[in-house]
Amino acid sequence: MKPFFKILLGGCGCLALLGIAAVVGLGIWVSSTPEGGVKLGNEMDAYALEYIEQHGLIGPKEQILAYYDVTISMDGTEAALLTSRRLIYHKNGADTSIALDEITDVRHRKEGLIGDILEIDSSTGQTMKIEIAPLNQGETFKNVLMRAWESAADGSG
Repeated sequence: MKPFFKILLGGCGCLALLGIAAVVGLGIWVSSTPEGGVKLGNEMDAYALEYIEQHGLIGPKEQILAYYDVTISMDGTEAALLTSRRLIYHKNGADTSIALDEITDVRHRKEGLIGDILEIDSSTGQTMKIEIAPLNQGETFKNVLMRAWESAADGSG
């Protein structure tokens, strides 16, 4: 066999091994992070509760109803949080929130590669958009939001 082909085959073998190692490494990293998707108050992961407390995202009289961590690394730096009083979107260290009793409309649609999209309007003119990736229980977040909004609207929340 000519030296060129030996080098070529050796290089291809090394690339194949690097590819396999990358896939295995990614699999190990993904399996070591908390499971993604919408979490209800009774399912909250410790990392999320700790992040919420450290960053003062909710008040002492608020209860977590639903939570969705947008990040792949599951670190809480971008998340949608529904409490007994507000809908909060936390991103880049800043919070945008709408009080449940200020919500005037909730629109929901599904888009194939994006997932569930919620658009929430408030009486103050603010609109919030929440995207929940496919297979991450976006319908659950919407259902809990709708119930909380209805409770706030009729004064029982």
